[in-house]
Amino acid sequence: MTPEEWIVQHDESAHNTVLGVFATQDEAQSFAEAVGGRFTNGVIFSSYPVGYRYDEGPGYVGLVPNSTGTA
Repeated sequence: MTPEEWIVQHDESAHNTVLGVFATQDEAQSFAEAVGGRFTNGVIFSSYPVGYRYDEGPGYVGLVPNSTGTA
């Protein structure tokens, strides 16, 4: 199974600023509930497999482990 991380971000701008990165859904949900009221549109959270990257478009930079396990 691929390890995953949970990312909490706000939805106030086009950048969806990351507010926190967590090891479990429970941690992410608890944090999202604690800070969600600070933002007009609340916050969102989702899981991503470790090594996930968005690799389309200009300005792409990817820092993911290579076959030796280093970036």
